[in-house]
Amino acid sequence: MERLGLLNFVPEVILDLGSGAGAESRTLAERFSDAYVVGLDICALSLHPHSSTGKWSPVTGNANALPFSEATFDLVFANLVLPWCDPDAALKEVRRILKPGGVVVFSTLGPDTLTELRVAWEHVDDHPHVHSFADMHNVGDALLGAGFTEPVVDADRVYFSYGELKKLVDDLRALGATNATAGRRRSLTGKNRWQAFADAYNSNARERGRLQATFELVYAVAWASEQSETRNTGVRVDLPQ
Repeated sequence: MERLGLLNFVPEVILDLGSGAGAESRTLAERFSDAYVVGLDICALSLHPHSSTGKWSPVTGNANALPFSEATFDLVFANLVLPWCDPDAALKEVRRILKPGGVVVFSTLGPDTLTELRVAWEHVDDHPHVHSFADMHNVGDALLGAGFTEPVVDADRVYFSYGELKKLVDDLRALGATNATAGRRRSLTGKNRWQAFADAYNSNARERGRLQATFELVYAVAWASEQSETRNTGVRVDLPQ
């Protein structure tokens, strides 16, 4: 949201990609009071019809195949949605639905995310337990590959601390961030393996008596070029005038 303030840009039609229940959609509608905001999420349960008010409306859809026609939106805003989809496919779709001269502003997770969790599991087995996330340079390359121009990418780290490991695991489960990697172990964890993991995490990630969890945040802003080379493969969605 802060990065939007750096843009000399007043959008008329906005997509909040991965909007959840619409908290940021409402903020966008308030910030750009003359704009129309569409909040899209893959989970229909999070989109409450009664919460559609004024110039904001919810839509159910997939980021990898957006249900919109080419050149529909001036701004696509996506907060932490790319880690849970195919980033290359999603960025190409975003480029397709942006008007020439439109802009995408998004955040995603970088490779240092949950590094403490990854290191602790490495003491237990050789299976992947944390998803691989693209670094900021790869994000910039992906934007160029999708047809964007003038990408500006930067990274930051935030640290959360927990009194016990179970609270961290509960938070990750509440986010829906379960291990879905292809090479993951398919059997149950078991008490012994869990205890070995917990011991490793407690010994390597304790800071001032609390357990630390790192999240690397990658932020990006990029513009759609004035001439589009994409084809109209979306299903048309009529927006209110």
